[in-house]
Amino acid sequence: MSKGENMRPIIVTIVAVAVLLTGCATAKVNPDGSPYWTTHIPKSTKTTHYEVASAKQSTVQLSQLRAESAAKDAVGRWASTNVDNALVTFIEEAGETLRTRQMLEVLQNLSVQTVSIGLRGVSVVERYVADDQTVWVLVSYPVKNLKEAYKQQALELERKFELEKLKAEVMVEYLDRLLDSVDD
Repeated sequence: MSKGENMRPIIVTIVAVAVLLTGCATAKVNPDGSPYWTTHIPKSTKTTHYEVASAKQSTVQLSQLRAESAAKDAVGRWASTNVDNALVTFIEEAGETLRTRQMLEVLQNLSVQTVSIGLRGVSVVERYVADDQTVWVLVSYPVKNLKEAYKQQALELERKFELEKLKAEVMVEYLDRLLDSVDD
């Protein structure tokens, strides 16, 4: 082995340690030593939404469960608000008609189902246990999950309408034949 080959593992180790130390040095913390994200939720992007929640229960495990649940609830409220706002905008642009109001009811039902299904993608990014045993969690949610869940629910709704339309056509055809036989 040459001298250069012997130095390679040492250089890689030094670089790795330097990167780790740099990462630790730049991590923001609050004056009380808690992570910065506990008081300043990371800014959501076009691809990811973030929420923070905390809880203090009788045990750290219960606190963690409660904090995660609260964070998921916050994501659910955000998702629901966004879907509802989109529906309101759609209805306003379409104009208020009986058909539009009926469509709004269907879309609102779709909204509730979409949010419920879409929240399956919430992930805990960070967890922090304070000195007083309060558990803080930072969760992320891929925005594409909400879009995908909405598309899936819209397709399901479309399939249901097609099935209902088919049932109605079969019923009309049956009634026509039944009424035609009465005339004879």
